[in-house]
Amino acid sequence: MPNPSQQIMRLGFGFAVSQALRVIIELGIPDLLAVGEQSVDELAAATQSDADALYRVMRLLAPEGVVREVLPRHFELTEVGAVLRSDQSGPRDFVRMINSEAYLAFEQLMHSVRTGKPAFDKVFGSPRFDWLSAHPEQAALFQRAMVALGQGSNEAVADACDFKPFTRIVDVGGGHGQLLSAILARNPHLDGVLFDLPSGVAAARQGAGGDLPRTEFVAGNFFESVPTGDVYVIKKVIHDWDDRRAAVILQNCRKAMLPNGKVFVAETLVPPGDEPNQIKGIDVVMLAVTGGLERTQTQYESLFDAAGLRLQRVIQTRGSISILEASAA
Repeated sequence: MPNPSQQIMRLGFGFAVSQALRVIIELGIPDLLAVGEQSVDELAAATQSDADALYRVMRLLAPEGVVREVLPRHFELTEVGAVLRSDQSGPRDFVRMINSEAYLAFEQLMHSVRTGKPAFDKVFGSPRFDWLSAHPEQAALFQRAMVALGQGSNEAVADACDFKPFTRIVDVGGGHGQLLSAILARNPHLDGVLFDLPSGVAAARQGAGGDLPRTEFVAGNFFESVPTGDVYVIKKVIHDWDDRRAAVILQNCRKAMLPNGKVFVAETLVPPGDEPNQIKGIDVVMLAVTGGLERTQTQYESLFDAAGLRLQRVIQTRGSISILEASAA
């Protein structure tokens, strides 16, 4: 059992594991090991790397269960590491994305703690989403990372919501369209609107998130307006923004919503207590990178009130994500 100092030291070295994952993904190590165990010398030759340096990175990841050292300086891929292969729709793109510009911004977390403002703006000179709009390659990686991060949760949301009373669904900030695709597949009576910035709409048009029949693609700014519909889904968007800007998004949905319409906000709620939960880590990343936050149910209730909406119920899905169902106040 590690003593308190050892536990703190392990936490402090968390950045090393995170960056080591990015390195082996960028080098294609999981793909090379997919055919079977190989020596570090073979891996280094295939990736034009220094064998001793690569060994030290692999040795770091072995205790984390990503690879296994089966013989001295010979490694095989584990079941955990296999999700990093390029033929898997797992978290590899998320690891690459979070360990690039977001990682650099997080080094300035103290700025966010002292000011309450995102460190990303200080480091890169513009807000996160403005920066992505000016960097298409990183924006494309971001979209792929969101596909990976949304695995399972889109289906969970599509299954948990009752869309039978509605005819026109607007996916606000729908990005790649994975959620809307799942909803339309289950509800053939619905017409869809995929609403996002141009980069998100482009990804959806190209089929990044699946088939989108009966869908109108609309590029725009949800701080200005949103398309008309009788039901709105907003998944993992509100958490990107502070209360003032999040309320504007919801207010615009309220203004455009047809009579008897609904707004479904899909987010992971911050639970009470001290138990470990990934959402608490994501919350601090939001602080540094976008200026947004993860919220408790009580915080969402206040946010809906500010937007002219009323929280009617919270729908629990089979995953960690919840759906907050709201109507006009």
